[in-house]
Amino acid sequence: MSKVATIASLVRAAAKEESEFVSTIVGVFEEDDPERIAEFFDRLNIPRSQGAEGGLTDSLPDIDTPATNKVWGFEEESEISKGMQRFLDRHERKIKWHAGHPSIEGTENVLLLFRAATLVTNLRLRRLRRLLASKDELTPAEWAIARELTNRTYLSFRNFLSVTATDWIEAVVSSLPREELNEKLGNFYEIVDKEIRWLEEQRAHIEERRQELTVVPEGFPPVKPPNYFGGDLLGRGPWKQYWAALNGRAHAFREALG
Repeated sequence: MSKVATIASLVRAAAKEESEFVSTIVGVFEEDDPERIAEFFDRLNIPRSQGAEGGLTDSLPDIDTPATNKVWGFEEESEISKGMQRFLDRHERKIKWHAGHPSIEGTENVLLLFRAATLVTNLRLRRLRRLLASKDELTPAEWAIARELTNRTYLSFRNFLSVTATDWIEAVVSSLPREELNEKLGNFYEIVDKEIRWLEEQRAHIEERRQELTVVPEGFPPVKPPNYFGGDLLGRGPWKQYWAALNGRAHAFREALG
């Protein structure tokens, strides 16, 4: 029997470079163990010193395989998403650190972290859509989990973009040589713009699926999942504000590099 890699060794492998980040994530899902997947993301860490040899302004790779598309129950998916959220929160703080310590050397790390955060965001959304497609009737607890997964995924990306496109970009533009900075950043704003368009598409698919689902409270008649309750994103007004915020920050990013 082959020896199972430790979580620590997988985390070290994923932090080496983007290609290994992707292949390691796929490999973890291929192990078919939701608890181990959740632990892996909970401990996944890209050091602030990690840069890249190139390709940071290239199109993002795709973590889209049969293994990464397999979903478990709502509770298991909630735990996996919590692990992903802790990964994103930890690396958002690293972007904030770079905003307080702007340097040309740190630029590569910021782009690498942003790309990693975007890859994980996209993975979360594809899995969320498959989870919603797995059942036509949900319990109130399952709908609450689905709503939470939607909110956390979208809000986390907004926070990541905000820190990168405002705090960090303002710090580097005001303190670093423009020519060197432009050479590092290139057309990275195109990746940001493309991601926002993709997020909008996924949001439309999620809303379409919501209208097809039914929530079945115990002892009560079935109802349609409400699009808004608890002060979250699923209302029309909050979504309008969300897209305005994302597009505003993307515009600021483009303008800063113009």
